[in-house]
Amino acid sequence: PTKRGTLDSKLRLYDVSGGRERGSFGNEYRRLHNNRPQPRGGKCSKTYAGHKNSKFCAFSAFLSANPKRQCVVSGSEDGKVHLYDLQSRMIRQTLEGHHDAVLAVDAHDSLELIGSGGMANDKSVRFWAPAKVDT
Repeated sequence: PTKRGTLDSKLRLYDVSGGRERGSFGNEYRRLHNNRPQPRGGKCSKTYAGHKNSKFCAFSAFLSANPKRQCVVSGSEDGKVHLYDLQSRMIRQTLEGHHDAVLAVDAHDSLELIGSGGMANDKSVRFWAPAKVDT
C-alpha cells in the first residue's frame, strides 16, 4: 500500500497491488502485456481524518514495530501528531508539543519511536514514544 496526504485534511491509503509493475519495469510490462500501457493509480482502501491540513501537505508514516499497535502517523497544521489505528481508522493517540504546523513525521522500523518536525514558529524536532498498548 501507499499513502497520500491531501489538502482536505484527509489521509488516504491506496492499494496499488494486483501485478502492476512500476518505474523502470514499464517497458517489460508492455512486452509482457501486448504493448498495452502500464496501469496507473490504485484503489483507495482506507481514509483517515482528524488532522488539519489546508495550506500544506503533511507527510505520514507507518508505525509497525509493535504488532499490537499498527498505526499511520500524520502531522497536522494544529501542531499535533496523530496516530491512527491502521485497521479501524480511529485516532489512537494525539501527541501535543509543537507550536506550529507539523509537516514532517517518520517512525522507526524496529522501535516504537516517532520523530516529528515543526515549521517556522516552532523550529524543533521532537521524538516520541507512544503510550503503552493495552494487553
